[in-house]
Amino acid sequence: MLKPPKQKKCKICKDKFTPFSSLAKVCSATCAIELTKQENKKEYKATTRKMRAKLNDSDRPYWVKQAEKACHAYIRERDKGKGCISCGTNKPDIQYAAGHYKTKGAHPELRFNEYNIHLQCNKNCNMMLSGNISNYRPRLIDKIGLSHVEWIEGAHSQYKLTIDDLKETTQYYKDRLKAITCSI
Repeated sequence: MLKPPKQKKCKICKDKFTPFSSLAKVCSATCAIELTKQENKKEYKATTRKMRAKLNDSDRPYWVKQAEKACHAYIRERDKGKGCISCGTNKPDIQYAAGHYKTKGAHPELRFNEYNIHLQCNKNCNMMLSGNISNYRPRLIDKIGLSHVEWIEGAHSQYKLTIDDLKETTQYYKDRLKAITCSI
C-alpha cells in the first residue's frame, strides 16, 4: 500500500499543500508565476553584478573610453570661449569637441597629451574636414609655440596603458575638471 504524499510548505504563500510531483515547490499556478518572477529577478541581478564586475576590472576598452571622456571634458572646459583651434569659430550654439592634432589611432602615445588636444568645432573641422590640420598647425604654433609642435610631430616611444593607468588618468582629469569649474 502506497503512502499518501507528504505535505509541503509553499515557497510563496507559505500554505501547506499536497504536491502533485516530488519537484513541486508551490501550491498553485499563481504562486508558480510569482516564484518564476522572483527567480528571474535574482538571476538578472546576479548576472548584472557579474557583468559590472567584469567590466570594471578587466575591460580595457571601457576604461580607455572613460579616460577619454574625462580628458575631453577637461579640454573642452579648459579651452571654453577660445574658439576652434582650426578655424577660430567661437559661436556659442556650435557643438565643440576635443580635437587631436596627431590622431589617437596613428599616435596612441599622444592620446592624453594636452599639447595634442584642443577645442575644435565638431561638425565642420573635426568631422567634415578630418581635423582641418592645414589650419590647425599654424594656430597651434601661436597657442603653444613651435618647439612644442615640433615635439608633438617628433618620434615618441609607444606604450600601452594598463587598466590601473587608465583609472588613474580618468581620476586625474576628473580632478582637473573639478578644479577648473570650482575656480570659475
